[in-house]
Amino acid sequence: MCFFGMFNMYACRVNLSVAAVAMTKNVTLSNGTILESDFDWTSQEKGLILSSFFYGYVPIQILVGIILSRISAHIVFGIGTAVPGILTILTPLIAKNTEFWVLVTTRVVMGIFQGVAVPCLMAFWTLWAPPLERARLHGIAVSGAFVGTVFALPLSGFLGENFGWESIFYVIGGICLGWYIVWLLIIRESPEKDTFISQFEREYILRTIGEEKHSSKNGRKIPWTSILTSIPVWGVICAGFGWGWGYVTMLTQLPQFLSDIMDFDLGKSGFLSGLPYLTMAIMSLIAGYLADLLLVKNILTVTQVRKYYICFSMILQAGFIVAAIYITDPLLNIMCICFAIGFGAFTYSGVGINYIDIAPAFAAVVGGLGNTIATVPGIISPLLTGVIVKSDPNEYEDIKREWTIVFFIAAAIYLIGSVIYWFTGSAKQQKWGKFEKEEKNSFDNIGYEADKNEI
Repeated sequence: MCFFGMFNMYACRVNLSVAAVAMTKNVTLSNGTILESDFDWTSQEKGLILSSFFYGYVPIQILVGIILSRISAHIVFGIGTAVPGILTILTPLIAKNTEFWVLVTTRVVMGIFQGVAVPCLMAFWTLWAPPLERARLHGIAVSGAFVGTVFALPLSGFLGENFGWESIFYVIGGICLGWYIVWLLIIRESPEKDTFISQFEREYILRTIGEEKHSSKNGRKIPWTSILTSIPVWGVICAGFGWGWGYVTMLTQLPQFLSDIMDFDLGKSGFLSGLPYLTMAIMSLIAGYLADLLLVKNILTVTQVRKYYICFSMILQAGFIVAAIYITDPLLNIMCICFAIGFGAFTYSGVGINYIDIAPAFAAVVGGLGNTIATVPGIISPLLTGVIVKSDPNEYEDIKREWTIVFFIAAAIYLIGSVIYWFTGSAKQQKWGKFEKEEKNSFDNIGYEADKNEI
């Protein structure tokens, strides 16, 4: 259900990237009918709309940790998915009948509610995930975000070409609300309260995570000074920022890039924009399984797994994103973009779980802080791209030069984040981040806390 929750959140988030193309360009439907554009947005206005989601998404991250100390994560996650679904359905009505700023505000509100996703997942894993299964479970859950993107982008292109851009929001918003009904019926806060799992599974989970970790509500005072002065915390935050910049750049701009540089139509642009996220979804499952295997077999320590995953994958992403701007063959270009985004699954797997490694008792708080900074690119990148990419698509050399600048900025930030994490990152559990009564269990013997053999 977390997989499908993330699926719906990202489907609601990314559909505007394709819809915005149809909303500002004349579209010829499959039956030959020509739909004139409804909006005459400038590139800067389009950048503002695409980035406005993150104006709400970014500041809520820190508050989510505080909210989760008082309200169960499954309630927060459910509401955080349902409200954006409702707003998605209302988007055509808002866009056509209100002022520009109202649409921007709607996207901001969607960002506020979807901002709970990552901190809630971290709260879930402290209750539901045995230590050596966390990377795998997290990988499965977050792959829903990438599958949702894969699903939403081509579906949006198909709907926009055949039924008009309004249908994009109606269909995706309706799917989101359907998920929420099922979530309400079957999901409970913790294994102790879940009636759908076996007694054996319940006892196994409770035994391996420790008896003090059976509620997502943590009444302890948040050690802000320790968090803000922790080098490992800032190391993973920098890695998250580097990953976030490249990811958001591709997420919000790829349909436009394919339209400008490859001259793809709306349907093809939407379909091909989804392929990199299919690659990322597959790699996310591989990354989670491989990380757990490396730990179970004692091949690498937790810190080594996190560093190799984050640093090497970001270097590969930087290389592929630079290659994509110079390769003119459509097939090879799409392959480079697929790998540039796909290897981000290894980075995201390492970053997401690293917050739990460092501070399991405050994973939602630390993760919320990290995700706040990691999503700042969601505000800056689309606006910066709107400023840089201003040429007419017919002026090929000019617009290619502008997209080259955008891609080189993303590659440079990938590399900087990789270097910083290599020298500062760690999976060692911090003293201030432990539960008050840590229960020793069989997993301690294999060094899950990464106290030894750090690199």
